[in-house]
Amino acid sequence: MGIAQQTFVALGLYLRTPFKPFLCIWLLLATSSLLGQNKQDQGILAFNSYDAKDGLEVGDIHSLVYDNNGWLWISGLESDLGASAFLQNIPKLQWFDGYNFHSVSLPIPEDISPNIFILKKRADGLFYLRFSSARTSDYLYLFNPSSFEFQQIPISNKGIDVKISNLFVQGNTTFIALDTAGETYLYLLNEDLSLKRLFRLRTEGGESYLYQVISFEDHFLVSEARTGIIAYALNGEIIKEFDYEDFSLEKTDNQEVLALADCFWFEEAFEFVLKSEKEIYRYNDQNMTWSKSNLTKPGKTGVIKNNLYQKLNAINDSFGNIALLDATGDQVLIKREFINQVNQKSNTIVKVNNITNMASQNLKKELYLAQLGRLVHIVFKNTGVHNFLEGFSVRSITHYKESKYLVGTEVGGLYLIDVDDKTEEPFPIFMNGQPFSASEVRGLFISENNIWTNYNEGVLLIDLATHEVERFRHYPISAMVDDGDRIVYGAATFPLMEFDKVNKVNRPLSVNDSLVIMDLAKFGGSFYATTKNGLFTFKDGNEAFIDIPVEPDKLMMLDVIDEYGLMITTSDGRVYQMSNENKEPVLLYTDPTASPIASVFKDEQSNFWFATFSGLIKYNPQTQTSGRYVEDDGFSNNEFNRYSMLQTADGGVFLGAIRGLNFFYPTEVRKIEKGGRVVLTSLTYFDIKTNANTNITALGNLAQVKNISLPAENKFLKIQLAPNGLTQPVKVNMEFKLNNGEWLPIKQPGEIQFDNLAAGKYRLAVRMVDSEGLAFGEELELRIHAQEFFYRTIWFIILCVLLVGVISYYFVFQANKAKRLEQHYSRTLLKVQEEERMRISRDLHDSVGQQLILLKNQANASKNEEIIKNVSATLDEVRSITKNLHPVVLSRLGLTAALEELIRKLDENTEVFFSTELENIDGIFKEDEELNLYRIIQEALNNIVKHANAASARLSIEHAKGKILINIQDNGRGFVVEQEQQSGTSLGLKTLQERIAMLNGKVNIVSSETGTIISLIIPK
Repeated sequence: MGIAQQTFVALGLYLRTPFKPFLCIWLLLATSSLLGQNKQDQGILAFNSYDAKDGLEVGDIHSLVYDNNGWLWISGLESDLGASAFLQNIPKLQWFDGYNFHSVSLPIPEDISPNIFILKKRADGLFYLRFSSARTSDYLYLFNPSSFEFQQIPISNKGIDVKISNLFVQGNTTFIALDTAGETYLYLLNEDLSLKRLFRLRTEGGESYLYQVISFEDHFLVSEARTGIIAYALNGEIIKEFDYEDFSLEKTDNQEVLALADCFWFEEAFEFVLKSEKEIYRYNDQNMTWSKSNLTKPGKTGVIKNNLYQKLNAINDSFGNIALLDATGDQVLIKREFINQVNQKSNTIVKVNNITNMASQNLKKELYLAQLGRLVHIVFKNTGVHNFLEGFSVRSITHYKESKYLVGTEVGGLYLIDVDDKTEEPFPIFMNGQPFSASEVRGLFISENNIWTNYNEGVLLIDLATHEVERFRHYPISAMVDDGDRIVYGAATFPLMEFDKVNKVNRPLSVNDSLVIMDLAKFGGSFYATTKNGLFTFKDGNEAFIDIPVEPDKLMMLDVIDEYGLMITTSDGRVYQMSNENKEPVLLYTDPTASPIASVFKDEQSNFWFATFSGLIKYNPQTQTSGRYVEDDGFSNNEFNRYSMLQTADGGVFLGAIRGLNFFYPTEVRKIEKGGRVVLTSLTYFDIKTNANTNITALGNLAQVKNISLPAENKFLKIQLAPNGLTQPVKVNMEFKLNNGEWLPIKQPGEIQFDNLAAGKYRLAVRMVDSEGLAFGEELELRIHAQEFFYRTIWFIILCVLLVGVISYYFVFQANKAKRLEQHYSRTLLKVQEEERMRISRDLHDSVGQQLILLKNQANASKNEEIIKNVSATLDEVRSITKNLHPVVLSRLGLTAALEELIRKLDENTEVFFSTELENIDGIFKEDEELNLYRIIQEALNNIVKHANAASARLSIEHAKGKILINIQDNGRGFVVEQEQQSGTSLGLKTLQERIAMLNGKVNIVSSETGTIISLIIPK
C-alpha cells in the first residue's frame, strides 16, 4: 500500500469507533508530512537552492554551461521578470564554484538592451557569447573562461543591421544563422572568426526562429518555428520537407508546425524531442527517415509545451548520458538514461516548477536546474546504501511481510519500509480508538495475529488487524528478548524480568533487584546482560557475574552470531568474542578511534561489521584489515543506534542511526574516493597604487597565485575557495591554518577574510575534511607577506643603528682628529721648544759663555777681585741655564747618567733629601724619546722641590716584561689631582701627559696629605 492507501486503512479502522475529529487531523498531518517527504525522491543525496541572497545576480537564466575546469557558468538577464520591451535589460554573466557566485564584467555597449544572452561552448573550451536585442544590432563575442578575455566577432557589414537567429556548435564546427534585410542566411564560422556564407534558409515574415541546425555528411537538418523541419543540400537546395506522416503521426486540421524542441546525442545517434508530441524520435541521416526512439519520455503527460524561445527538456552530459524532464504541477520527474547501461536508468522526482534550463557534467552524480531567480543543484545518490526515515532516530526493526519491514523510532512511532519500492509510510496504532504513539521502542516481535513491543512504560500488544493497542504498565524497558511464550527484559535498577504472554503478567527472574541493564541476549540456554556491575548471566534460576577482562562501566552491547557465539562490545571500541557459554571472552577487535560500538554482524564473506558511534567498520579477521564507512559514503549519519540492526534473509542489512535508517547489501557498500583539490576562486586585497580593494577573479590568473603581498597601509585580505574535481559533487567542510597553528573551520562557506592581518610572513594552508573530520584531497597552500610599516621593521632599526653609528663615528672621528691635531701641535710645540732650548743653550755657550770667559780672563789679569767674583758667578749661572736648557750629559753619557746627575744636583742644591734606585735604561729609547723621558722626570722632580714642601723624595726605575716602570714618590703635602688636571693653569701636568703620550706610555698620579706617587709605565 502507498502512503495514502495506508492512511485510509487507518481511517477505516478508526471510523469503526465513534468519530473523533482530532484523530482525522492527526492522521492528515502525519500523512501530509510523509507525502512532503516523499516528494523529494529517495535517489537524491543533496538538494540545494540558490537565489539573490546567495549572490545569484542572473534572474532570468538563459544558459548553464560547464567550462573545462568543471565550473558552472550562468548567463541571462538581471531581472527575474524576464526580458522587457520597454525597460533596460541588463545582461549578467556569472560562474559558480559551489559556494560563491562570481560576476564577470561584460564588454558590450551600455546602450544595448539584450533580450537574449546565451553561452555556447566550443570543443576547445572557449565560449561564444550571443547578445540579441530588439532595439539594436546583435553582438557576438569569443570568451576565454580562464583569462576572462573577450574578442568581438564582426557579424555586420557596411552598417547593415544584422540579427543573430541562432548559433549552433557541432563538434569543432560552428554555424550561425543571421537575419539581414528580411532574409536569413546560414554561415560557417571559420577558425579566424571570419564568416563564410553557406546558403539562404527559408523563412516567413523576414525573421527566423531556428530551433535546430544539424550538419550531416551530405545535408543539413534545419528546424524553424514557422517553416517546419527541412533537409537542405550542402549547396542550400531543399531536399525534403518533413511532415506529420514522416513521423507516423496523423495530421489534422490546424495542427502546429512541426518543430524539434530538443536534440541530444545518445549511443552514436541523434535523438530529438518533438514539440507538442509524446514521443522521442531518432533520425536516420542515410535515408532521411524518422523512427520512434527506444527512449521514452518520463511521466504520463509527455507533451512538450515550449514558448517561442524554447526551454530545455532534454540534455546530454559530458559522458553522453541524457536527462529527460516532465513537469506535473509543482513536481518534475527527471529520467536519466546512461549509455551502454540499459538497466541503470533512473527516475527521480523533485519539487520544483517552471524550469527554464538545466545542465550536468555527469548525470550519474548531479544536475543543475534553472528557474526564474533561482538555481537548484541536485546531487544524486551514487552509493549502495538506501536511506529511509531521515528525520527520525531509529531503534528497532523486524520483518513484517514480503518486502516490508516494521520500524520503531525513538519518539516518532512506527513505520513500514518497503525495500523493493523504496517507500516509507506510517504504521498508526490506537488505544481505545485514540491515536497512540509508541516511543523508546527496544524490540518488535511479530506473531501470527499480534505485534509485541514496548513503550516508555512497559510492554505493548498490537492487534495486526485493528492496530489496537493493549498496554501493560510496569517499568521502562531498556532491552528485551523474545523467548517463546514470554518476553525477557531488563530495566534500570530492577531485577531481570519476564513478561508472560499467555497470562499477561510481569515476573522477576533474578534475585538481584538492582541491575542496571544496557543490553540483553540469549546465548545457548543462558541469558546474558551487560550491566553497570559487569556481565550478568542467568539460567534456570542460577545467576552470577562473569569475570571478564573489561571494566564493568565500559560494557555496552550484545549480539549473537552463528558459528562465532556471543559478541560483547564496549564503550571504548572493543569487541570480545565468547564462543560458548563456558569459555572466557577473547578480544576480537579494537577500534583505533575508541568509538562506542552499537552492534555487530557478519556478512556472507565472513567479514565482521561493527556499527559504531562514528561510522560503520568492516573487518576481515583473516587479514586483520579494516575500513570505515561514514555519512559521505551514503549513510544517513555517522552515529548508529543501539537495538537497531537487522539482517534480512537475502543478505541485506538494516542499520538504524540517530538520524535515519539505512538499508544495504554488504557487497555493494563501497568507500567513496572523494579526490579533488582546493583552488582559489577569488582574491581581494588592498592595492596601494589605486588606493582601493582589487579583486582577482580570472581563473587563469588565480591558478598562478602562490604568493600574496599585503601593504602595510591596509592588510585586508579576502580569499574565496572551492573544491574542484570531487568525485562526489557535494559540499564539503574546509579548514585552514596559519603557519603551524591549529586547523580552524571555515565558518563562511568557501571564504576566509582577514580584516587586518598582523604583520609577518605566513603559510596559509586550506584542506577539505570529511564527516569524520579526516582530511582528503589536495591542500591549497599560499604564502602571505603582510608588510609592516618601515619604521617598525628590523631594517629601520638597523638603519637607525647605522645612522647613529655613522654620526657617532663622525663625532668620534672629529674628536680624535682634534685630539690628534692637538697632540701633534703639542708634540710639535715641545719639539720646537727643545730645539729652541738647544739653540739658546748653544748660543749661550758659544757666545755669552765665551764672552764671559774672556771677561773673566781680563778680570784675572786686572786682579780686581770683585769683578772676578761677579764674572765667575755670572759664568756659572749661564752654564747652569745652558745645562737646564739642554742637558749635555744626556747626549754624552746617556739617560741613566743624566738622571743620576740631575738627582745629585737637586740633592746638593735643595733641602729635599733625594734617593734613587735606578736600573740602566740606556739604549732602550730613541734620542728624542730619552729627552722626553728626561723632561718628564725633571718636571716631576722640580715640582717636588717647588710645591711639595717635602722632606724627602725617591726615584726608582726598573725593567719589567716589555716595559719600563718608573716611580717618583715624595712625602710632601700632596694636592687634588682632578682639580689640578681641570685647572687651566696647571701646565706642568698637561705637559707631563703630552710627553708621556708621545712615549705611548701611561701615567698614574696618586696624591694625599702624606705625599704623592707618580707611576709611569712606558713600553720598551
